[in-house]
Amino acid sequence: MVTESTINQPIRWKWRAEALAYAAMESVLGLLPGSVVFKVGEALGDVAWHFMPKRRRVILRNLRIAFHGEYNLAELQRMARETTRRTAANLFATAHTARLSSTQIEEILTVENQDLIEKALSGAPGLVLLPPHMGNWEILSRMNRVFPQGHAIGAFYRPLNNPLMNARVVAQRQTDGTHLFSKRDSLHLVTGFLRDGGLVGILADQRVGRQGELVRFFGRLTRASPLPSLMVRRSKSEVLSISVITESPGKWRVCYHPVKPPLKTADCMAALEVAMRASPLDVFWFQERWKVYVNKRRTIREWLGPETPDQGKPHRALLWLAGAPLSWQLPESWVHGDVIYEVVLAEGQSRPSWLSGNEIVHTVPAVGGLRALQRAIAAIDLAAALPVDYILTYAATKPLSRAARREAIPLVSLATPA
Repeated sequence: MVTESTINQPIRWKWRAEALAYAAMESVLGLLPGSVVFKVGEALGDVAWHFMPKRRRVILRNLRIAFHGEYNLAELQRMARETTRRTAANLFATAHTARLSSTQIEEILTVENQDLIEKALSGAPGLVLLPPHMGNWEILSRMNRVFPQGHAIGAFYRPLNNPLMNARVVAQRQTDGTHLFSKRDSLHLVTGFLRDGGLVGILADQRVGRQGELVRFFGRLTRASPLPSLMVRRSKSEVLSISVITESPGKWRVCYHPVKPPLKTADCMAALEVAMRASPLDVFWFQERWKVYVNKRRTIREWLGPETPDQGKPHRALLWLAGAPLSWQLPESWVHGDVIYEVVLAEGQSRPSWLSGNEIVHTVPAVGGLRALQRAIAAIDLAAALPVDYILTYAATKPLSRAARREAIPLVSLATPA
C-alpha cells in the first residue's frame, strides 16, 4: 500500500494540501443547512457542465445505452445535464452529512419497505446489500440505527490514493461502528462475517476488467463483478439491492429491492438495474459503464465471449476503411454476433467489392485534419440511437487517433500507426 513515507516530498505536500482543503470545505459546509449545501452543489454542477466536454460525452453515452428506445436524443441530452447537476449536489452533500450525528441522519433519511430487510434476515444468517453509486451513497455507512438491531454492519471500500484523505474518510465511515473491508481482504473473512449474522454493503454497479463475468446489464452484454453472488451463495445469505433517491434538497429516501433466485451475478445485476431505474437522475453516470476493453491483441470476441442468439442491445462499431489498402477487410477474429459494423469511406472512395451491400456506409472528408475528423466521428456517433462502441481500422493516422480520443471512443489500429 502507498504510504506517506514511501513518496517524495512534493507528493507529500500535495497530499497535505488536498487534505487541508477537503477538511476546510467540510467544516464550512457543515455549518450550512443541508438544503443550502445541496443547492450550492447544483449550481457548481451547472458550471462544471460547460468545462468537461469529454465527461459530457461519457454521461450521454451511458444514458443512450441504458435507456435505448425509451427516450429520444433531446430528452437524453437534458437528462445528461440534469444528472451532472444532481451528482455534484449529492457529492457536496456527502461533506455535510459526514459531520452529522446519528440522530440528525435519521431526520434527513427515510426508509421504504423496511419489511423486506427484516424478512430477508429472518430466513438467512446474513445479508448482502447492493447499492449502486446513486444519490448520497456515502450516507449508507451512517444507517446503522435504521438497520435491524443486533447485526454487525460491514461495507467494502476502495482506498483513496491520498492516504491522509483516506484516513479521514475511513474514520467517518466507521463513526457508527461500520466494519470496512477492502478488496485485499480474504473472501473467507467476509463470508464468515455474513454467517455470523452481519450485513455487508458492496457497490457493484460500475465496470470491471476482463475478470468480470459476462452478463446483460440494461440489455447490453458486458462484464460485471461476481463478488456479490459469490458472497451470498458461499455464506447462504440473502441479498437486496438499494436505491438512494433524492426526495428534496438535503433529504434522501432509501428503498430496498428483492433479488430473484438463484442469486447469480445476472440476478444481482438485474436487481441493480431496478434500483437505478427508480431515479436515473441520481445515478453516477460519469464512468463509462459499457466500455469495451479491446486492442490489436485482444479482439472483441475475447471481450464479449461466445456468440449469443439473444442480441439485446447490440454493440455498434465502425470499420474505418478510409485510407486503408483496397485489399484489407474485416478480420474474421473481429466478427461477433453481438456487434454490428458500419463502414466509413473517404469521399470519392469506391465501395469495396467484398461488402454485402447491407452495411450502413458513412463518408468522411478525403483531406481533413483533426477538427474535421472529430466532427465527422461525432456526427456518425449521433446518427443512430445507440452510440459507437469502438473504431477498427488498418492503420490509424495521428489525427484519427486524437479525434477518437477526444470523442471518448476506443480506437483499434491493427497495423503500425502512420
